[in-house]
Amino acid sequence: PKRNWYYFSAAASIIFICFIFWFSNFFLAHKQSSIFTAQTIQPGSNKAELILADGSIIAIAEKENGIVANQDNSHIVKNGNGQIVYSEAQSNNSSPADDTGQANAKIVYNTLRTPKGGQYQVVLTDGTRVWLNAASSITFPTVFSGSERIVEASGEAYFEVAKNPKKPFKVISKGHVITVLGTHFNLYAYAEDPYVKTTLLEGSVQVSAHYESVIIKPGQQSTYDVNNQKLSTRTINAEGAIAWKEGYFEFNNEDLPTIMKKLSRWYDIDVQYDKTFVNQRFNGSVSRFEDAAKVLKMLEYTGTVHFKINGRRIVVMP
Repeated sequence: PKRNWYYFSAAASIIFICFIFWFSNFFLAHKQSSIFTAQTIQPGSNKAELILADGSIIAIAEKENGIVANQDNSHIVKNGNGQIVYSEAQSNNSSPADDTGQANAKIVYNTLRTPKGGQYQVVLTDGTRVWLNAASSITFPTVFSGSERIVEASGEAYFEVAKNPKKPFKVISKGHVITVLGTHFNLYAYAEDPYVKTTLLEGSVQVSAHYESVIIKPGQQSTYDVNNQKLSTRTINAEGAIAWKEGYFEFNNEDLPTIMKKLSRWYDIDVQYDKTFVNQRFNGSVSRFEDAAKVLKMLEYTGTVHFKINGRRIVVMP
């Protein structure tokens, strides 16, 4: 009986130790999880400002669906898909036609810009569709007249350019010009980054900068080094470059500062780095419509980085 009691006591001790170990880990995990969930940072959404020719600003998200504004030669309509659509107004006034067969119209420029934590789409009067990522902008004529279609863009934008062989479409950004007739491409040109990247998905694109010019094909990306004024090309996974447009983040061997820039723009957060921070590279994908804590938690699963959330400030730690 004493021997049985000894075995029983030993077994009970082992069970108790296991329970304490499980409880400690469960409590720690729950505590860490509660730190994140208690400070939820919601993802970005469809919001943007439209700046009209007279300088007036319209907060698009606050407007009901329907006509948002009328310019001298176009109507601007908001629909329910996070999109505004420009259509050319009919005019009874006759004007001399240019060499493209269009009447010379007064050129009126508008700008669509998204804040941090915002995205939006615009359909231009020629049928070209543009998706703007967070902290981005595009300036364009409300009606394209003359022999070229010229817009200016900053930040990140995806273009589906309406085909018109007689009227090339040009995008100007940071001393860098993209010329197309009709194609699909992504432009990455944030002011704080020392480079401009153009990724082609369909068609053909000519990229020009500082007396250099290259033609890229689908699946290729050009990079313009603003500081050294050099153009280069490489083959990449083009679909990964437009992951943001499809609603998710994709990290392809990206370092942490690059990833945190993306998160900072989309979640409208500030990022700080602990003095002991060690840079790492990551691969993976996650929905852009998860709250920020879930995305950070995914990065933490690697065991190489940790985060502390304080309001809208994220501290990156080893």
